[in-house]
Order: sequence, then C-alpha cells, then structure tokens
Amino acid sequence: MIRAGLHKPKINITIDENYKSVKSMVEKSYLNTVCAEARCPNIYECWSRKTATLMILGDTCTRGCGFCSIKTGRPTWDDPLEPYRVAQAVQKMQLRHVVITSVDRDDLKDDYGSTIWAQTINTTRKLNPKCTIEVLTPDFKGDKKALKTVFDSKPDIFSHNVECVERISKGVRAQASWQRSLDVLKESIEYGLRTKTGIMVGLGETEQEVKDTMVQIVDLGVQIFTIGQYLQPTRKHLKVEKYVSKEKFEEYKVFGKSIGFKIVESGPLVRSSYRADEQARTIFSNNE
Repeated sequence: MIRAGLHKPKINITIDENYKSVKSMVEKSYLNTVCAEARCPNIYECWSRKTATLMILGDTCTRGCGFCSIKTGRPTWDDPLEPYRVAQAVQKMQLRHVVITSVDRDDLKDDYGSTIWAQTINTTRKLNPKCTIEVLTPDFKGDKKALKTVFDSKPDIFSHNVECVERISKGVRAQASWQRSLDVLKESIEYGLRTKTGIMVGLGETEQEVKDTMVQIVDLGVQIFTIGQYLQPTRKHLKVEKYVSKEKFEEYKVFGKSIGFKIVESGPLVRSSYRADEQARTIFSNNE
C-alpha cells in the first residue's frame, strides 16, 4: 500500500534506431547490462542516447538486497575474456564515456572480483584511449587490497552507492554496512579519485535524514551525488513508502549544491548512472 497521495513517475518509452543498435551490440557481445538486469526505468532514454551501463562478473549476485531485481544465487560465471569483450563493445559503440558496474561476488574470497575489474578498466582504456571510464563498484567486503587493485587502474570516476539513509540501511541491504560504504568512499577520495555516490528515497526516510546524509557525504569529499525515487521492481521487493514530489527533488538539488557538491542529479527517475556522460563532461571541465 502506498502511503502518499502522489503519483508514480511515468516512463517515456522510445524504441528508435539507436536503441535497437545498442540492444543488438549488447546481445552480440554477450554482455550483461544493469539497465536490463535491474529493470532500470531509463533504459529506453539511455539506449536511445547510445549509452549503457555494462555489468561484469556475471548476472547473479551473492547478495539479496530488498530493493534490487538482479538475480540472487550461486554464481557460475567464468569468463576470463570478459574484459576484452567489454572493451571491444565500447569501441564498436564509439563511446566517449562508459559506466561499468558488477554484481557482488562475495564468493570470490581471494579478491572479490577486483582483478577482473582492473583488467576490464585497463583493457577498455587501451582500446579506447579517448573514452572516459566511470566505475560503480560493490564494496568488496571492505577489503583494502581489492579496493587498491581497482584504484590502481585509475578510473576517471569512482562510484559506490550508500543506497539510502543510515537508519533504514540494514533493512534495505542486510548484507551490506553503512559504515563500510562510507569507508570505501573515503578510501577512494584519499587515493585521489573523483568520487560519486547516491541514494534512493521513498523508503521511509525523513527529509531531514536525507539532508543530514548529504552533509555527511559531502564532508567526506564526494563530488557527485544522485537522488532518485525508489520503485518496487516486483511484489517480492520492498514496498514504496512514499512517492516524493518533483518539487522536493529540486529542493534536495538546490540544498546539495549549496553545501558543496559539484554535481547533484536529483529527480524521480534518476539512477546512479543516469546521464553519467553529461556529469563527466561537467566535472572534467570544472576541474581543468
């Protein structure tokens, strides 16, 4: 039952030649995308703009977060050539900016998948020297060696989502840790990487908790912050507690800019990778 009188945001569906081209490229390259696996509401817009978030390390996650529709179970992925296929797909799509993400691989005890992460970043950069690379990583269980493996490949933007405000975090992602996510962001910033994170709203948080979270995050040194409406992917997932108004999203954006974020992307359909190419161009030009 929805506990607010506001309407669910509407999704524009556009299936044009660009959308078909990206869909075909993803399928022919045997790649996974978070766009499809997580049922992202922006898939039609983003693929029509010839942008996609490529997902490595398989399509099965070892965690079962209450908000996420990506398949949970025991992964069977074994594909050492995946970094090359990702790099080739980026080359064929002629991308200027690419976002790469992955499922959680807590089963890979040696490195939590960080070696494949680094190989993917390095190979993508080698084949696409003019393409900037943004990564949206899991927390690697907070393993500093795994994090350094990814950091040493020097992605242009490092992103890891805290997902929600601290008070409700354990109920939203039981196998993660709010403090561990903050530590991951802090490690990235101390390494010297441009760093990004984001949250969902509509899960039972208060307006003040959202603003307090933004202050806590910006104080770490995070430059890019995203806020989007949580949408329940299936009946098995967490219910939407509230649909936040467009005016409130705009208020959060204004507040975020006032406290020091370089970029705040805030809106009902905003997701962590939404218009990431535009964010990248902005952040790079501001840092020149």
